Amino acid sequence: MAEATFVTLIDHTNLLSSLFGFKAVPNCLLVDQFGILNYQKYGGFEIRQPEFREVIETWVEGASPEWLASRMQEDVMGGPNHEEATRLFQAGVNYYNQGKFEASLSEWEKARDLEPDNWVIRKQIWAVRNPERFYDGQVDSNWQQLQIEQGV
Repeated sequence: MAEATFVTLIDHTNLLSSLFGFKAVPNCLLVDQFGILNYQKYGGFEIRQPEFREVIETWVEGASPEWLASRMQEDVMGGPNHEEATRLFQAGVNYYNQGKFEASLSEWEKARDLEPDNWVIRKQIWAVRNPERFYDGQVDSNWQQLQIEQGV
């Protein structure tokens, strides 16, 4: 194993969701040394799953564009309310950074109502309301799954 490291980006301003239109995390964008996007997977990328590990390892070894394209999956992107939901999400981030937590939650809830399948927004609400499920050790994915099943 090469024991390579890679950059993990935390997008505090939601810029990448605005640019790429994704509605869930974690994502994977593989960009080569020339700045060309070789592979993208929005939502559900998990390096510990064999099919995603294979993508990374083969890309590092010089995978062909055709091979990478055959591994990409269709992802739900954008939508008619995505731009307004993104604007509301950003307004919520601005309130949050000012310490106005109730105002931030209010904006995020409006954004969630506009785009209910946007897991970036939904999980931000969950994380602020239930920080112990996100920041005390590992993220509680079982709790998140329960929230999804209950339609929260």
